[in-house]
Amino acid sequence: MNSTKSLIQIALMATLIIILGLMPPLPLGFIPVPIVLQNMGVMLAAVLLGAKRGTLAILIFLILGLFLPVFTGGSTTLVVFSGPTAGYVMGWVIMPLVLAGLRQLLPSSQPLVIFALVWLSGVLVVDVIGAIYLAHYTHAALLPSLLSNLVFIPGDTIKAVIATIIGTRYRKQLGSD
Repeated sequence: MNSTKSLIQIALMATLIIILGLMPPLPLGFIPVPIVLQNMGVMLAAVLLGAKRGTLAILIFLILGLFLPVFTGGSTTLVVFSGPTAGYVMGWVIMPLVLAGLRQLLPSSQPLVIFALVWLSGVLVVDVIGAIYLAHYTHAALLPSLLSNLVFIPGDTIKAVIATIIGTRYRKQLGSD
């Protein structure tokens, strides 16, 4: 692939993740982690750009967050990594790699299979990593932290559906799948 085109795609995806962070968070009250749209940008980065470029887009987003308030609610990377949501963001970084690994295990261009893989990597894996860190951060037991994450499943599932639809249509137009 053309390196200039690739760099532009990575920069645009990092920008999209930042733009999704402009949407206000939806605080839940019973868990110190709000509902946000930025994780849909992470799913899109993984689906559209793959393991290396998707991860690079997320890392660029995090690097920009060292200097600018790029996270939902106007936070910076250092603030996020010192708070209860750090585990989810750690999950974001590995999400494109997990998705790529799952796609190698189960190569398919069927939208339902792609959705299942996006859901496993972008919802289940991220939420489990987030819950593990949240339990550590709040000094709570792991099971209640995992159960509190069930509130994210419906919205994150919708985000995974959107990322799958956009990704499969985009890749179909390019003839990638």
